[in-house]
Amino acid sequence: MDPDNPVAMALDEELLLQARQAGTRWAEAQDHVVQAKTAYHQAVRRLHLGGASLREIAEALGISHQRVHQIIEATGGTAGWRSRRKSADPACGFCGAGKTEVTRLVAGPGVFICDGCVSIACRVVEEAGRPDASRAHLELVALPSALSCSFCGKSATEVSALVTGGGVRICEGCARFCDEIIEARSL
Repeated sequence: MDPDNPVAMALDEELLLQARQAGTRWAEAQDHVVQAKTAYHQAVRRLHLGGASLREIAEALGISHQRVHQIIEATGGTAGWRSRRKSADPACGFCGAGKTEVTRLVAGPGVFICDGCVSIACRVVEEAGRPDASRAHLELVALPSALSCSFCGKSATEVSALVTGGGVRICEGCARFCDEIIEARSL
């Protein structure tokens, strides 16, 4: 203790070292939080740019629609981006193949599906899983879900199976109907 300054106290060097180390760990943890938050927000934005609606993302992540909107806007929004499904050149919403790259392309309301993805979707329903496919990554929607068919609009609870991929979905009935259309046009 300094005799000229009765308020000053001696610092315990061991406690001071512990405090500095804890401060360093705290700063590192804050950096990790910022990095994790940034990665999360970018992933949410990529989901939206991939074709998922704000409400679909909100339900899947268990957050509000407004929060999803805030996240997307904070990470750059969607300015200058055009959805594959609204492109001037028709393309499969599941694999992105254009009409010149496939044998058949079946149109739905603002969405298309190619003959290859129809076949894969039908196999996914039959096998109750995800078959290996080089063209598109399609899988069954886990139930319960509030997602709906991009073709007929029926919710997952109204259909026997719902297949998703590329940000769009097709129910078993629409997949089979598209398969029938493709078969009829092939004759």
